[in-house]
Amino acid sequence: MLKNVQKWIESMLRAWKVILVGSFIIGGVYFSYQMLKKTSYRAETTFVLQTEGSSGFGGQLSSLANLAGVNIGSLTESSGVFQIDNIIELYRSYRMLKETLLSRVEDSERLITLYGREAKQLQKWQNAGVNFEIPEDKLIVRHDSVLKEVVEKILENNLVVGKPSRKLSILSVAYTSRDEGFAKAFNESLVEHVNDFYLETKTKRTKENLRVLRIQADSVKKVLDKALFDLASYQEENANLNAIRSKARLPIQKLQIDVQSAGIVYQEIVKNLEIAKVAHRNNQPLIQTIDEPTFPLADDEMKWYKAIVFGLFIGGGLMIFSLSVRSIYVSALKEIP
Repeated sequence: MLKNVQKWIESMLRAWKVILVGSFIIGGVYFSYQMLKKTSYRAETTFVLQTEGSSGFGGQLSSLANLAGVNIGSLTESSGVFQIDNIIELYRSYRMLKETLLSRVEDSERLITLYGREAKQLQKWQNAGVNFEIPEDKLIVRHDSVLKEVVEKILENNLVVGKPSRKLSILSVAYTSRDEGFAKAFNESLVEHVNDFYLETKTKRTKENLRVLRIQADSVKKVLDKALFDLASYQEENANLNAIRSKARLPIQKLQIDVQSAGIVYQEIVKNLEIAKVAHRNNQPLIQTIDEPTFPLADDEMKWYKAIVFGLFIGGGLMIFSLSVRSIYVSALKEIP
């Protein structure tokens, strides 16, 4: 074994000129590639995402509701749909990417138009009669075909969504583009669209419960106000009512029962309404941005001196590897009888 290693070292030393020339040639090609290739920019947003409510607060709220005689299961029930892995898929969904591409940058052009210009596809689209600078309700099948094609390319080449750490509820959304401004605009728009959709859907049930309870509270309050007004009016009109005549007191007793009943119902609804308000606030997820894209964006441009060093290192490694393979092949041929 040691003898073979010595032979290999001797053969590499004998071929030092070939290795040196090859290293410079490959290194020069690598250096030229790094200097001539277009720079790609990376816009990344990271944020903390709370997908489940606090169990401690939920227990306190449940105890409070039980004391009040209210079952808040329907008020605080949270769907498991929006686990963090599903939110990652939400970022990669066609609907969210389509809405992002059709959004406008500072009330000017749509992002899909800027993408087409950067990808040098805009003229091709226009020749095919596809123009995205029209009202959204006028978009037809050919526009959807282009959008689906663009979304597929973005998912394949540009967009990366994931968790930097499995142990933490931190989500990273990164978009890479050769246009620095477009990368930042697309990343910010996508994050805004998805987070708004997430917040709206996550709180949809408790928000609807809150709306219904408010309507019920207003309705019962009107009934209570009317019952109180009717009672007061009757008492004014019959101020000298004979207390001995039981039949004559029946109307006022009925009005008093109506007031008491409406008051009890209104009290319970207001109690449920206050609990629903707390449940709605508690159900709103926490989305706290950690880092967001700012100019200048991170890029893949390599410094010229690093390109030289890496080029020579790669060139030398490739030359040594190729000469080693060639040496092994020649030795194997010599051993064949």
